[in-house]
Amino acid sequence: MTNRTDLIRVSRLAVLLAMLGMLLSTLPVSAASSVGIEARALMGGRYAVGGWMAVAVTLVNDGEPTDGNLTAATQAGAVSRFVEMPAGARKVVMLYLQPEAFQRKITVEFQEPNGTVRDEVEVRVLEQSDQQRAIVGDGGGTLRPQLLGTDELSGPEPISLAPADIPERPEPLGGLSAMVWAGDSASLTEAQQRSLERWVAEGGQLVILGGPDWQARTAAFAELLPVTGLAATDGVPQAALAAWSGSDAPATPDATVSTGTLHEDARALITADDGTVLASMRPVGAGHVVLIGTDLATDAHRGWAGAPLLWGRLLPSGALLEQFTGGGFPFQEESDSSLSQALTTLPSLDVPPAELLLAVIVGYILLIGPVSYIVLRRVDRRELAWVTAPLLIVLFSASSYGIGRSLKGSDVIVNQISLIRSSSAGGSASVETYAGVYSPDNATYDVSVEADALMGRLLPSALRDFGVPTGTDVLVEQGDPAHLRGLGIGAGGFEGVRAVAVIEHQPTLSISWGTRGDDRIGTVTNIGDVTISDVAWISTSGGEMVGDLEPGADADFTIPATNFNGSAASEQVYGFGGFDTGSDEQRQIQMRRQVIDALVGYGSGFRGFDIGTASARGPYLIGWRPGEGPLPILVDGQKAQRFGSEVEVIAARPPLGSGEVTIRPHQMAITVVGTEGDAVSGGPGMVMLGDGSVTYGIGLPLEAAGLAATDVEIVVGPDPSFVLTDQGGFGGFLPQGYTVEVRRPGTDEWVLVGDLNQRSRFEIDDPSTAITPTGRIEVRVTGRLDPNFGQPPSVFVSAQVTGVIGE
Repeated sequence: MTNRTDLIRVSRLAVLLAMLGMLLSTLPVSAASSVGIEARALMGGRYAVGGWMAVAVTLVNDGEPTDGNLTAATQAGAVSRFVEMPAGARKVVMLYLQPEAFQRKITVEFQEPNGTVRDEVEVRVLEQSDQQRAIVGDGGGTLRPQLLGTDELSGPEPISLAPADIPERPEPLGGLSAMVWAGDSASLTEAQQRSLERWVAEGGQLVILGGPDWQARTAAFAELLPVTGLAATDGVPQAALAAWSGSDAPATPDATVSTGTLHEDARALITADDGTVLASMRPVGAGHVVLIGTDLATDAHRGWAGAPLLWGRLLPSGALLEQFTGGGFPFQEESDSSLSQALTTLPSLDVPPAELLLAVIVGYILLIGPVSYIVLRRVDRRELAWVTAPLLIVLFSASSYGIGRSLKGSDVIVNQISLIRSSSAGGSASVETYAGVYSPDNATYDVSVEADALMGRLLPSALRDFGVPTGTDVLVEQGDPAHLRGLGIGAGGFEGVRAVAVIEHQPTLSISWGTRGDDRIGTVTNIGDVTISDVAWISTSGGEMVGDLEPGADADFTIPATNFNGSAASEQVYGFGGFDTGSDEQRQIQMRRQVIDALVGYGSGFRGFDIGTASARGPYLIGWRPGEGPLPILVDGQKAQRFGSEVEVIAARPPLGSGEVTIRPHQMAITVVGTEGDAVSGGPGMVMLGDGSVTYGIGLPLEAAGLAATDVEIVVGPDPSFVLTDQGGFGGFLPQGYTVEVRRPGTDEWVLVGDLNQRSRFEIDDPSTAITPTGRIEVRVTGRLDPNFGQPPSVFVSAQVTGVIGE
């Protein structure tokens, strides 16, 4: 009996196992992904606030063919690329995203049918400064100490990169002002080369080191170099290099130098005693390329006392002025806010006419009040008022909604502004398209661009960076075409979207420069085939309206030497006011004002002049024309009403030119060379000076190389605003006992030039006793503080130099 029972139990168990096996056989088999993933953030994992970051993701498939989505997410939304992975494939895929300001890690995932693999990269935001630099190829660590310098206000620490850290698009380079190249450029891809060329054209400074290894370092930059026929010359004296930097002796008596024949638009910066060009510069668009023939990436130059002085002139730091004038202001937030406002300036979104609103209100009052009462009394059914009143309310609500919908329309509305950023270098342009999408209903939309563009929501940066909810999440599918999916908009709501790409482009406006007295005269010509309207010159220091230009027409405009009226560029171009938007013309002017504010700022910075060499805020030459631009943003599956404007934005910093020029205090490269005694930093751009001394190094800009000085004036004040604005040269801001001296070039002799208790501007009778042939001035302020005076006063020093630059 027992055996029979056991047999039955075993049989039942076998049947159950067989049924379970059949059931499991019908389910999909899930296996672990055979794809390996490794993510690496380019640019050393650094990114600008509100800017783009590039992440290179290596995928390796050791299994069967598969495909999936490579994704990464930030608070601004997720980005994705579809990737096919054949068996044995190894691919490097790029993702571009906008991290939050304080984000430290980014997770990258590859999702495919067999599973998900992920990796993390560490990231860090760049300091908000116009003086952020990078060094490429400093494997031995010899350049970094040279660029760090000894000045406590010399700007952020440089970033160390390898050639492989250079992205294939220029957008992630936007946070850099300068790059020193000592690596092997032959390994750069064509896309990386185009990225660097575009970055320079938009205002970047590229310094390339030569020396014995010049071939590898210059291989990718043949079209940008200041010289042709490059070759190495041995045994070139280095004394001129030391003199130009302000050092007493060179790092080595002679060295192997890479040099050649200057381009017609290039300028020699340093020439050796035997005539060899040691350093040269060539403007490229809004930026410039410098070739240093001597290899500075050596141990000898690492410990050379003149190295920080040399780099201080090659890459002049505006930190003293920047910190005082607010150059580190988070400009991206201001720009995004102005563009968002510009996108809402749309005729179809106007307030209904006051007459219509009044008619609706009066009609509602009459109908629900006396008319309803009279009708109900006539039919002797006044008790129905409790029924008719709600019905009339519903009727008028529906009527009001219908009127509003008929005025605003039932279609999706897209208002688009396209910024085409180019330069005199031509060839290509960065296009930034901003689109405001208005929705009549509560809906979710997909938008797209028919190009390999970077897309994202136009969010208020302050909200995004501090984690404030800003709407629904979106997914950006990168590639060609690019898509932004899941853009949720409430009924009657409005959302901004941006798209960025680089295109082949020739500017439609050209500019040439001349001089009239102390002012620069610009001549702008329409070299295109359509009329350009509201052509204007704008910068942080102001602006000037040029007007409309027909094809082939030209017009002049004047840039004053200084402009301290305190008004923004948009006000100087279009006048004060501009808040009335009753007509289409007024709305158009208001929109263009806001775009100018987005380009050069409205309430930030220090008015009166442009500081530094970076072109993040201009100056620009702009001109408008109707149209959607080369990078329109489309709403998928919707027949939308579309409004568009495009503006050509050309970097237009006036060159110094040749002939007699005046270099003003704000154009100088200023550093604190050293202090003695009671002399400490007293705040941005100032030194608190008691019983002691402070020595300033003042250098002419690179564009003034070869200037023969005819007049030199030392300018001293308690802070940069006193020095940079003409205060009449009166003294008295310092007590008795404070003197100014200049160092006689080539000696250790200091020459007394005046007493700061008497005046603050000092003309030098003989310029050769104050400025070196290479354009450098050293000024020492010495204090003897009266104990009864109180807190030590602050000082700041610059100079104004007039001279002649040869052809």
